[in-house]
Amino acid sequence: MQTKENSLRILVIEDNPADFCLIETMLGSSAVSVSAICNATRIAEACSLLQTHPIDLVLLDLSLPDSFGLDSFLKIKPFVPHIPVIILTGLAESVVALETIQQGAQDYLVKGEFKADLLARSIKYSIERKNAEEKILASEEKYRQMFYKNPFPAWIYDLDNLKILEVNDAAIEKYGYEREEFLNLTIEDVRSPEEIPALRLPVANRHDIHKWIERIWQHKKKNGEIMLMEVAVYEINYFGKTAIQAQMNDVTEKTRLQKELVQQQIIKQRQITDAVLNAQEKERKGIGEELHDNINQILATSKLFLNTALGQQELNSELLCKSEQYISMAMEEIRKLSKALITPGFIELGLKQSIEDLVENIMATQRISMTIDLEALERIQLNDGLKITIYRIIQEQLNNILKHAAASAITIRVSSKNDTIVLFISDNGKGFDTRLRRKGIGLTNINSRAELFNGRVEIDSSPGNGCRLKVELSMKLIMPQKAA
Repeated sequence: MQTKENSLRILVIEDNPADFCLIETMLGSSAVSVSAICNATRIAEACSLLQTHPIDLVLLDLSLPDSFGLDSFLKIKPFVPHIPVIILTGLAESVVALETIQQGAQDYLVKGEFKADLLARSIKYSIERKNAEEKILASEEKYRQMFYKNPFPAWIYDLDNLKILEVNDAAIEKYGYEREEFLNLTIEDVRSPEEIPALRLPVANRHDIHKWIERIWQHKKKNGEIMLMEVAVYEINYFGKTAIQAQMNDVTEKTRLQKELVQQQIIKQRQITDAVLNAQEKERKGIGEELHDNINQILATSKLFLNTALGQQELNSELLCKSEQYISMAMEEIRKLSKALITPGFIELGLKQSIEDLVENIMATQRISMTIDLEALERIQLNDGLKITIYRIIQEQLNNILKHAAASAITIRVSSKNDTIVLFISDNGKGFDTRLRRKGIGLTNINSRAELFNGRVEIDSSPGNGCRLKVELSMKLIMPQKAA
C-alpha cells in the first residue's frame, strides 16, 4: 500500500455527481496532495477499478444503486485488504457507519458536516491507522508462524476452564490428536490421572501452579502412552483475555537414561563393595593360613623343644638353642606378614623406594626379569592418598601377574603429562580374553582405586600375547591423605 500523502491516488465511490464534485473540490483545496482521483458510481464498478488501478485510499458512500448500508462496505472489503477506507454517510446512517468501523473501515464522515481541513485530518488519520493495523497484523502473523512451526509441542489454554484454544503442529504430531480433536480437549485430558487434582484449584489460586516454569508433568498421548514433559508456561493476551501458553519438551528418554545411569552406579558401587569385602575375606584367610600353616607350626616345634628340655636336662642346652632359632624364625615370619599388610612408609622411604623394595622382594623369590622406570616420581609432588593408590595398583597388578600370567618378564613405567600421572605395567605371560576376565577381584580393585582420582583404566590383552595395563590418574583432585 502506498501511503505518501504528496502523491495519493484516491477512489471516490459516490453516485451523486454533486457530492463527488464537492469532495473533489475539498481535496483540491486541502493540505492533501493528490495525484489522481477516480470515481465509481456502483460497487461493481469500484471492485473492478480496485483490481486494475493502484489505489491508496477509498472514500465510500454507503447508499449506492447496487448496494446499501453495511453491505456496501462488506462487498468491497475483500478488494481493499491493505487500503484505508473512509465511510461517507448521512446523519441517519451513523450507527451503520460505526458498524463498518468495527468491520475494518478506518474512519467515517457525515455528509454536509465536514470541510476540507476535517477531510484532510481524516485522510491522514486513516492512513496512519491502516499502517498501524498492518504492522500489528504482520507481527501477529509472525508470532502465529513462530507458534505453529515451533519444533517443540505448544498450546494455548483458557485459565478459567482449562480448555485448549490453540495447538501447534509439533503437539499434534507428538500427542497423536487431530487439530479438531485437540481443540475439544482441556489440559486435564492430556494429563495422567494422579496429576489432575493439582489442576483443579480454585480459579483465583490457579495462577501459581499454572505459572511454574519448567516443571516436569506426566502427559498422556491419545493412545494412552505416558510421557514425561518439561513444561514452561507464561501468560499471554489472547484476543483481549488472559490465557496461558505452554511449551513442552519431552524428557522421557533423558529421564530413563538418568535412572539407568544411577542404577548402574548403584550396581557398580555394590560390585566395588563386594570386591573390597571379598578382598578383605581373602586377606583374612591368607593371614589365617599363614599363621596356622607356618608360624603356628614353628611355634609348636619350639614349644616341643622347650617341653623336652624341661624333661631331659642333658639335652637342655641344645634344645634351648633350637627353640631360640625357631622363635627367631617365627618372629621373622610375623615381621614379613606385618610388612605385607601395613601401608608402606612413604614418608620415610618415598614412593619410588617403596616400589623398588616391592620389586626387589619379588625378584628375590621369583625367577622373573623386571624392568622399572620411576624417574618421573622424583620430579612431581603427590599427596599421600595418590601415592598409596599408585602403590596398591602396582602391587595388585604384580600379584595378578605372579598368580595367573606365568610371565618371565615384567615392565613397570611411571610417567606424567600435564596434570595426569600414567602407570604402565606389561608382561610377556599367557594373556587372557579381556571380554571374559574384566570382572575379577584384582581388576575391580584397580578400577575402584583409579576412580577415586577420576582415573581411566585400559587393558590390552589376548591369549598368548601377555597383558598391558595403562592407568591414568588425575593429580588435580585433592584426596584424603590416607587410603586403605
